[in-house]
Amino acid sequence: MMRFGWVFLTALILPTFCAAAPHKIVTSFTILQDFVQEIGGDFVAVSTVVGPNSDAHVFEPTPQTAALLTTADLVVVNGLGFEAWFDRLKETSGYKGPVCIATDGIEPRSLTQEGHLQHDPHAWLSVPNAKAYIQNIKTALSRLDPVHQDTYQKNAAAYLLKLDDLDAWIREHLAPYPESARVVITAHDAFFYFAKEYKVKVLAPVGISTQVEPSAWNMAALIQQIKTLGIKTLFIENMTNPKLIHQLADETGASLGETLYSDALSEKNQPASTYLALMRHNVTLLAKAMAHMSAPSDAMAASPAK
Repeated sequence: MMRFGWVFLTALILPTFCAAAPHKIVTSFTILQDFVQEIGGDFVAVSTVVGPNSDAHVFEPTPQTAALLTTADLVVVNGLGFEAWFDRLKETSGYKGPVCIATDGIEPRSLTQEGHLQHDPHAWLSVPNAKAYIQNIKTALSRLDPVHQDTYQKNAAAYLLKLDDLDAWIREHLAPYPESARVVITAHDAFFYFAKEYKVKVLAPVGISTQVEPSAWNMAALIQQIKTLGIKTLFIENMTNPKLIHQLADETGASLGETLYSDALSEKNQPASTYLALMRHNVTLLAKAMAHMSAPSDAMAASPAK
């Protein structure tokens, strides 16, 4: 009886000791962290270098962030020049493991800023592009951990269906608004891929990187555009300095909308703590601004019909 008891106890304890620890994945910023968690599930422990509501464009690595990479099994970055600091961080940490570039296969927008050819890194704000991110992450996790590749495949397939639903919802939500109303002012030029996919025109005082200050000429031209187009709402982004948008509002009389989320997720208790929530939050606010643009002016509404 005693021997049977030990065998039974060993059978209960052994799976606990034999269970593999989750793979340690480090992502460059929070949107990738969300994607990896969705695909990896219980088989990954995901941390991020640049946290919620933080600006990866101006991020400066620290010894603490270098320490994250020293224990990583896989690092996932956006690419397209988004993480200008990554090579330095990788060298400092001594990381020699695999790196997944989540934008592989995506055709980037290329433009010249300050005499240099640059790629626009904000590809995730188009849902079809986000689907490419998921495929790349699924492949990287499957290579790292082929034992659980069926699970990664299943999780990716389920999430891709959610992205299909999101894409259809965005198109339906924006469909009622005419081209003249589909104009948006944001803090920096992060929404090109979104704008191209969903037929929206997006203007911004700052280029694809928040590191570059706009010229007085660019600000004056944007102020004139806002007045000419009759834009009524300007948007601050969660990870940018609101000073320029406040200046534009003062100069044009346009009102400030609620916060858009572009380069980072929010904290858990805020409205954009996942990619799906971020996109729905942004589109809801943009549609509200478009409805305002579509509405007749107060003066016209007050005029009697002839």
